[in-house]
Amino acid sequence: MSIGIWSYFTLLLLTIFAVGSAYYKSRNSLIFILFFAVSGVTMFFDYLIYVWGKAYTYHSGIVNNRYDTHLGAIVNGLVLSSFAVLYSARNGKWYWSIILAGLFAGIELLFTEWGVYKPNWWKIGYTFSILIFYFPVIKVWWGRLNNTPGKWLTYGTLFSLYFAIYVQLNILLYGLLQTKTFHVEWVERLNRDSAAINSINALVFSLMLALIGIMNARQFWNFIMMAVFIVYYFVLKTSGIIQTDHLVMDFILSFLAFFIPLVFVRYASSKVYSHS
Repeated sequence: MSIGIWSYFTLLLLTIFAVGSAYYKSRNSLIFILFFAVSGVTMFFDYLIYVWGKAYTYHSGIVNNRYDTHLGAIVNGLVLSSFAVLYSARNGKWYWSIILAGLFAGIELLFTEWGVYKPNWWKIGYTFSILIFYFPVIKVWWGRLNNTPGKWLTYGTLFSLYFAIYVQLNILLYGLLQTKTFHVEWVERLNRDSAAINSINALVFSLMLALIGIMNARQFWNFIMMAVFIVYYFVLKTSGIIQTDHLVMDFILSFLAFFIPLVFVRYASSKVYSHS
């Protein structure tokens, strides 16, 4: 295997270790909800500077096509989020945020030397500076989530949770399995690909489903949202925005990628309210 595959596989193992350690320390299933919610925020920030800002590219070597960089972005978002929840579960002191920021800045430098990560205008100093504050902010989020999160924090948590899972599942569909591609003229003119449309779709559904979650709405509204997704999918298909050679398979997998985070949002909503 290439050095890229080994590098990102190691990051995945570190992700599993960090989340497992966080749960072992807290013995609280809310830690998994926090993990996915934090990964949603991390990926949204990545979406802005990586997809639209072209700040850097990843070269994981997982697949031999242009979506390889998106798979690297997933791993990056997960490993950062996992250490953020570990820091929070262990009630880390302020100096640990500096140590962790330095660790990830060092990994970024090492990956650059190995050629599995290529910064364009992004600097290691930006990573270090942001992460110093990133870890303590997540710690505050964890503290509020365990006590009285309030409507806005609950909404933000559910929104980020859905966004993270939806984006990751869909990147696996069009990046790894290559079941479909998105085609929007103004996005293509800006030299952006399917990741831009995928994230926009995720934002739309996250906004609506997080609202249903905090309202603790009846199951009826979940069925309404499923119907909305089905109509939305076929509108995109008939208009040529979604292109696929395997319509039935892509529809089933796309529906699952919509439905699975919906289930997580409903579960997370009940868990958050039971702890508040």
